[in-house]
Amino acid sequence: MTINNTEKHGFGAQLWGAMKGALVDEDPINATRRAKLQGNAAPAEKTEAAQTAPMSQMAATLMAQVLAKATAYTALTEKLAPLESIVIDERTRYQAAYALIKSSRSVDQVLQAIDMQHVPALEAEASRFAAQLEDKERAEIGARSQELQSLTGGIDAAAQQVAKLREDTEQRIQQIEATVARDRERQARLTREIDAKRQELAGVQRQFDAAARAVAQALEGAKATVRRHLG
Repeated sequence: MTINNTEKHGFGAQLWGAMKGALVDEDPINATRRAKLQGNAAPAEKTEAAQTAPMSQMAATLMAQVLAKATAYTALTEKLAPLESIVIDERTRYQAAYALIKSSRSVDQVLQAIDMQHVPALEAEASRFAAQLEDKERAEIGARSQELQSLTGGIDAAAQQVAKLREDTEQRIQQIEATVARDRERQARLTREIDAKRQELAGVQRQFDAAARAVAQALEGAKATVRRHLG
């Protein structure tokens, strides 16, 4: 039985390759095994339906990996392959294929091969795939999760900073507005005081002007009196 290099790396490695394009193509032998196993997988009454509903490419690739090791069962499937186009009846086809290997393989050995070799192989592939998936998650999701957490923390910190700046700004604005209100009040009071002082000084000026006029008139009268009596 041929085992190619991709089979040695396990189904998980093939799957990650498929994520970049198509899954690894099956070789003819594996394709034949897949068709035979798929025909055998369904109950007898559903054989025809199973044949008309082929496995997905991923399932076929996994099946090829599980059947990579030569066993009594794969010996049977290899004999079934050339009978596909010759023997239409499934029961007859299986009996004919088994007749070719019954000298070295019993039915119990064929069944035991499935239970003790191929099923464990499937479980091993499932475990290997789970480990590879976990590695992929750490490599491809873990870094992004860390970046996401970092961005989230940065956004939260920035939001808190903005809120603090806004609060500080509001307090500063309130302080400035309070100062402006006090200054405006002082401005109005000073304006009133200036107007009052100006009016007060204007009144003093008027009194002085009146007094000066009175004194001037008195002096003019004194001059006239002097000229009249002494001149």
